[in-house]
Amino acid sequence: MLKKDQLILISVREAINKILNFSDPFSEADQFYYDEKSFDAVMMNFIIIGEMVQRLSDDFKSKHSEIK
Repeated sequence: MLKKDQLILISVREAINKILNFSDPFSEADQFYYDEKSFDAVMMNFIIIGEMVQRLSDDFKSKHSEIK
């Protein structure tokens, strides 16, 4: 695996952890939705994950076909 791919996967993992941390305090979807800061922070981290996955090398993506 390329060092670049490793760094990207670390960034993806960090974004996932942020999503979990930002959404954890909410027991109901409505509470989460109406907390604009938390909701927007989670949405931004989903965007980050999408952008980072696109930067993975073609070789890595071909070896892991579940990544699109």
